[in-house]
Amino acid sequence: MALVLKSLRCPHCQQPVDKPLLKERGLLQTFLKRKPFPCPHCEEQVVLPEKYETLISVGILISVILAPLLLIWEVSFLDSRAVFGLGAALAITGLITQKLDKA
Repeated sequence: MALVLKSLRCPHCQQPVDKPLLKERGLLQTFLKRKPFPCPHCEEQVVLPEKYETLISVGILISVILAPLLLIWEVSFLDSRAVFGLGAALAITGLITQKLDKA
């Protein structure tokens, strides 16, 4: 399932492509399955790559699960605050760089 937290822009026409617009045009299922679909504005083929969602997911996993476990387990060679910061940075980087690609 696609994790889209911001409005994405078409790489061809730079118009915003959001879930309500895709649902209205009947393209939402193709979008969520990460298959190429025509932009609702310019009809050029675009695709949502998985790499950005993976970066967001890994960042959340590190911040929400790994950092608290390190604090509970009292691991001395890793600072749980630094691990949390790393996870948060990964999640934010994935969110900022998330975009549609040309198919």
